[in-house]
Amino acid sequence: MRKSALAITLASLLSPVSYLQAQETSTDETIVVTANRFEQAESRTLADVEVVTRQDIDRIQAKTLPDVLRRLTGIQVSQNGGRGQLASLFVRGTSSDQVLVLVDGVRFVRAAKGAVDFNQIPLTYVQRIEYVRGARASLYGSEAIGGVINIITIARADEEGTKLSAGLGSLDYQELSVASGIKVTESGQLNIALGSESDDGYNVRPVPGVNDGDRHGFDTKNGLLGYVHNFNDQWSAFGNLRAYENVYQYDSSYGSRGYYEAEKDDLSVTLGGKYQSDNVMSELQVTAQKQKSWNYEQAKGKHSGTEDELEQQNVQWTNSYLLNNNTTFAGGIDWRNESYKDKSANKTFDRTNGALFGMATTSIDKAMLEGSARLDDNEEYGSEFTYSLAAGYQFVPEFGVKASFGTAFKAPNLYQQYDPTYGEKDLKPEESDAWELAFSGDVQGVFWSVTGYDYKITNLIDYHPTTYKYLNVDGETHIQGVELVAEFDTGIVQHQLSADYKDAEDDKGHQLQRRAKEMYKWNTLVSFDKVDWSVSYQYVGKRPDVDYSTWPSQDITLSSYSLVDTAVTYYPNESTSISARIDNLLDEEYEMAKGYPAAERAYYLNVGYEF
Repeated sequence: MRKSALAITLASLLSPVSYLQAQETSTDETIVVTANRFEQAESRTLADVEVVTRQDIDRIQAKTLPDVLRRLTGIQVSQNGGRGQLASLFVRGTSSDQVLVLVDGVRFVRAAKGAVDFNQIPLTYVQRIEYVRGARASLYGSEAIGGVINIITIARADEEGTKLSAGLGSLDYQELSVASGIKVTESGQLNIALGSESDDGYNVRPVPGVNDGDRHGFDTKNGLLGYVHNFNDQWSAFGNLRAYENVYQYDSSYGSRGYYEAEKDDLSVTLGGKYQSDNVMSELQVTAQKQKSWNYEQAKGKHSGTEDELEQQNVQWTNSYLLNNNTTFAGGIDWRNESYKDKSANKTFDRTNGALFGMATTSIDKAMLEGSARLDDNEEYGSEFTYSLAAGYQFVPEFGVKASFGTAFKAPNLYQQYDPTYGEKDLKPEESDAWELAFSGDVQGVFWSVTGYDYKITNLIDYHPTTYKYLNVDGETHIQGVELVAEFDTGIVQHQLSADYKDAEDDKGHQLQRRAKEMYKWNTLVSFDKVDWSVSYQYVGKRPDVDYSTWPSQDITLSSYSLVDTAVTYYPNESTSISARIDNLLDEEYEMAKGYPAAERAYYLNVGYEF
């Protein structure tokens, strides 16, 4: 999304094409950290990387993280209702808990209990998002089967200045935020972000005659404080504090009204240091995270329902060594302790994971090679060894090819193992083999890529509806698919198109729940004079689901849907922006999950001021 507000970066489309052309990184080339865990030019990695900048987020006037992610290649969002409600995603047909979510390079604490709810992570302090498609467990460990999403905050930014933002919208939406970078000394930078958002919502799960007139809203308050100190050109230290409180209402109505509320309080503290020379990088980072959750009937109060607490401590030491212009070695150590406290049952469960990882990348004439390996040792489920091999070849400047094979795994989370009601202690990790083959090139200004992928997953962890326990499923889950991406300009209009075709099937040949076989996306940006105008279109095909409102539950098929969103930003001067956005422009009626209608057409207005 470097070139276009709604498109993937040009460099990502050309990663197998241009890596051999650039022996030195140009000043305007996109630098990524997530692909191989050290800073490098996007054209220097064989991974499929998409980068979303803060400017991109502002241009589309995104209100939530899912707003951003659903525009990216291979991502399908599934959301149980509107703003604040549970939002998960599928990457190339893999589930949410098979996609690793990082915040500033550190695993998000929520994964200790299950898949990350992307609606709970505020956009207020997000600086950029890096999205890597494909298996990356050989560098990151558990969950990196379908891909890795790294949400990079402003905590270590070096830009000075302050931006104020205020907005109003449909469903009584209100937003107010401030982000500031302050040079406090010649060597020190202080970064601050504060935000507040709320709306009154709508009836996300209507049951006629039972909860007529209900509205399920959302409220968040969030903040970040970060500091970076540069002792000299090589040594630096950093620290940050992140916190948020999210409250949202939801519905559990069947035969009688059930109006519930959920609250999540999250706190994270990080300290670290970095050494950087011309050819050596070494960084040590220590992070402690805590998240408290409450679910309760609103009329009875916060402490009348369930309560749990997640804690996670991380130590990450990453290193890279540039041998020459063509070859780089990297590696390090990861240590993590995570705990799950079910306060309602008065039980605490914890475990520790240690890991060693290493990788190498080199280019030889017209070829590029990458290899990585990792050994995880967990006190609960034992050791897991994963590896990845990738190669690319540049036939001509306008055409290249790359191929890769990687192994990956997804460990059972603490909830699946130890929940007093549903847990099964002896669960084994899911294991995966992934193949990819990609071609890409440039034809008369049209940058294109075609990627085929094949995932085989064994020991899939699933929930048994009869025993009410988690279990490892016998057999093999098989996901095969093809992604097509093209980016081009027509005059002042920038276009990015993608198509995704896949078969995601269990061992019996049944299509996996909520996975669409077909997805089409078109993202465009028009920039002229003092105006940015973005339009996005996406089509999501039919997909299976389960209707749990009947007994016994029934298999159903969710209808396909098409969505059009648009946003316009006007810049009357260098400091001010006035933006308008329309979600669901055509007022499409659709469901991402059975029984949870999506929001109707919505309007938003925002004013920003920078100084």
